[in-house]
Amino acid sequence: MGQLFKSTKVTLQTYAKLCHTLWMRGMKSATKQSYTKTVLLPQTNFPARLSGKKRVEMDSYLIERKNLKGPDFILHDGPPYANGEPHMGHAINKVNEKLYKMQYPFILLRRKMFRISRRVHYVPGWDCHGLPIEQKVLSNIKDVDPLEIRRKARKYASDAIAKQRETFISWGIVADWNESGCYFTNHASYVKNQLRQFINLYDKGLVFRAFKPVHWSPSSRTALAESELEYNESHESKSVIIRMQLDARTLSSKLKNLENKPLYALIWTTTPWSLIANQAIAFSDNIVYCIVEDNSKNLYILAQECLTSIEQKLGPLKLITTITGQELGETKYFHPITKERLPFLPGQHVTTNVGTGLVHTAPAHGPEDFLIAIENNIPVLSLIDDDGCFIRETGDEFAGLDVLTDGANKILHHIGEDVLHTDTIIHSYPYDWRTKKPVIIRASHQWFIDIKSIKEKAIDSIANIRIYPEQNHTSYLNALLAQIKQRPYWCISRQRSWGTPIPILYNKRTGDIYTSRKWVERLCKLMERYGTDYWWELSTEKLIGRDLRQELNNNIDDLEKGMDIMDIWLDSGLSWSAVLPEYKADLYLEGMDQFRGWFQSSLLTSIALQERSPYSALFVHGFAVDDKASKMSKSVGNVVNPEVITKGGENLNKDPAYGVDTLRWWVASHGCQHSQVPVTTTLLSESHQSIQKLRLVLRFLLGALHSYSEGITIEPEYLYLDKYMLHALHQYNKEIQNLYENYLYHHVCKLITSFLTNTVSPVYCHLIKDRLYCDEVGSPTRLAAMEVTCDTLTVLARSIAPIVPHLAEEVWLYHPENLASVPLYHTEYKVPETWHQPEIAKHVERALSLRGKVNTLADRNTWELSSTITATTTDYESFSNRQ
Repeated sequence: MGQLFKSTKVTLQTYAKLCHTLWMRGMKSATKQSYTKTVLLPQTNFPARLSGKKRVEMDSYLIERKNLKGPDFILHDGPPYANGEPHMGHAINKVNEKLYKMQYPFILLRRKMFRISRRVHYVPGWDCHGLPIEQKVLSNIKDVDPLEIRRKARKYASDAIAKQRETFISWGIVADWNESGCYFTNHASYVKNQLRQFINLYDKGLVFRAFKPVHWSPSSRTALAESELEYNESHESKSVIIRMQLDARTLSSKLKNLENKPLYALIWTTTPWSLIANQAIAFSDNIVYCIVEDNSKNLYILAQECLTSIEQKLGPLKLITTITGQELGETKYFHPITKERLPFLPGQHVTTNVGTGLVHTAPAHGPEDFLIAIENNIPVLSLIDDDGCFIRETGDEFAGLDVLTDGANKILHHIGEDVLHTDTIIHSYPYDWRTKKPVIIRASHQWFIDIKSIKEKAIDSIANIRIYPEQNHTSYLNALLAQIKQRPYWCISRQRSWGTPIPILYNKRTGDIYTSRKWVERLCKLMERYGTDYWWELSTEKLIGRDLRQELNNNIDDLEKGMDIMDIWLDSGLSWSAVLPEYKADLYLEGMDQFRGWFQSSLLTSIALQERSPYSALFVHGFAVDDKASKMSKSVGNVVNPEVITKGGENLNKDPAYGVDTLRWWVASHGCQHSQVPVTTTLLSESHQSIQKLRLVLRFLLGALHSYSEGITIEPEYLYLDKYMLHALHQYNKEIQNLYENYLYHHVCKLITSFLTNTVSPVYCHLIKDRLYCDEVGSPTRLAAMEVTCDTLTVLARSIAPIVPHLAEEVWLYHPENLASVPLYHTEYKVPETWHQPEIAKHVERALSLRGKVNTLADRNTWELSSTITATTTDYESFSNRQ
């Protein structure tokens, strides 16, 4: 205890307060003498506050790539979309996990560089194709010529990338941001790789063309993948119960024994527009059905388990008899509109959970319906065009009507008395995630990847991957598995212009298709010569070329090039094959919504092409929401511009400039901790305050290192308190490394704050002030305090650098020993194991505990000294005035 407080000039808190009061009043009254010269006060030019618009410029990625040795830590994130201004999703993404997602080599890259001196392989990129960009340019031009659309789209994407890149650099995202150091999914090098991977998939038999029902967006006039849907929980659908008359000639003997009355099947549906395409009624062999009679003596058939719920809508129904599902096998019925005789067919998807146990089947408008048609050799009837309207073949009464509005109403009006009940239900319904309008299920000719054949390999490949944050590992893994298990095939074709063409030739007469590896290589050479618009600029004959013409026996008049492009999820999903060494990353970074997007498309393409996962681990972050927990959206108007946070708004009193480090601290504190990351004034203010407190502590440490002792070579004499601080630094450094390695950035922020407020500032900095200020310049104990202060500053600066690099670099540039202004990320430092002294820590912690108890007792008795302090102060003031 004696050694611990050996140099402490005051020990009792009350006496310290008295002396401090006397000192301060004496300083104020001194007019001729500067008492500050009698103590060795901290000195530094490091500012206590910094304008949010000021920052330290850094460009370390290329330097690190040259100087550090392998093996590389390979980081890959989902490419941001080249559309619009940078937003809070980018900030979370880039800074955190994508630190995150694409822009961020930020925390993660910096941590790898600072701690293990390991090279980081990270190539930033952009997802440049797709419908949002195409729709944007179409809103400004009348000409729908594909080449004009592509020209405008290319310019739009390029402008968006320039803005985003500038912002990402300002956020301290470490990477080679030169054009040659990035990848772009619309550039020739990337497109050539994509075409070659397509032909690899095709040759493996994994790509096929078929007429299948897919999610179709009338508002975008294209097919959509599941990952391009969002579900509106408040969608309103018209729910109807209709009857379809059975053909008496096909009834079983049991049903024929009923009174000579017509028998109807009861059907419930929420898509009445699809009734025109009805081609069967599905039933289950395992369901017990009943015949009931209503008050008008009409006979209906439905599942017995559904009787109670149907009576609530139709009124009382009298039970006549029951039959098994097998007895419906040979039954026929009449189409409600065309009156065509159609079959009852067994279906495994039929249940009694909702409806009537009899399912209206339109093979063009439902996956289960489609499978039933295939199993029973029923033609798939599609009567809806690209705009979601009935085609001419439906008849003059329906042709041209929108199926979701006027078309559905017209059909119900036509059916008339066979509509027994109508109401509106609110339920979850798929919407186009770009246009925010409802989609439909519609059969059309599309290109697909066969997922069933690779599904088991995909599931097995992710059994051992790591997912961070670890507390969400199980739930996130299950989310990814669920997406893969429920997906039989992947629709990879789109009916648009802004994308990579599917390299296929069609025979106009027979419908046959042609492609080959040799031809794809020719297309790649044409792209090198003519650019990525070659497919639209060149004629089919020019695309085919002389060699292929001879191979096809010059019979090319019937051939035409396909006009479908590839799904942009296939674009970005193949990024591993374009930028990753050995086609695998140590870590993929993206948001939690990407389990049905980029995480999944990357996995499936990699399994298909190289039979392994493209990643060893996943880092998953949340998405930005407003103060009401609503997802941020431009259409809603609740978007917060991250540039306003960093640089301030037009009214700085309302929107102050917090700076980049505040933004990064906010991301690290919240970006991976929750699925929803709130962007609120309170949280941003708290983050700014945390940075300011950190700044002030670092400023004191810098000031304490001011050299009053140049040329002194005396060996420092470390007290117990100094050794305790070194031990605390050792433990802190060990714990913070572990948190970084497990991507627990929010815990990193908590640890930094806790260490500053509980150990660095109130314990060590406070207790060494007497030594720093009042000991002789060459005192061994003062020199020891300065050495430990220097170590504290170094460990702190390096520990905060991954999250707040601008502050860390600024501190380092003001370091009194950094005369050459060497950047922090160019330095090396290792915490010595000799600092680990748990026995000393125990002694000091006991002393600190006792100190706390003494201070508590002193506080209780402070009032007893108040009169003495007042009297003494008066005497001191009289003395000062006389002097």
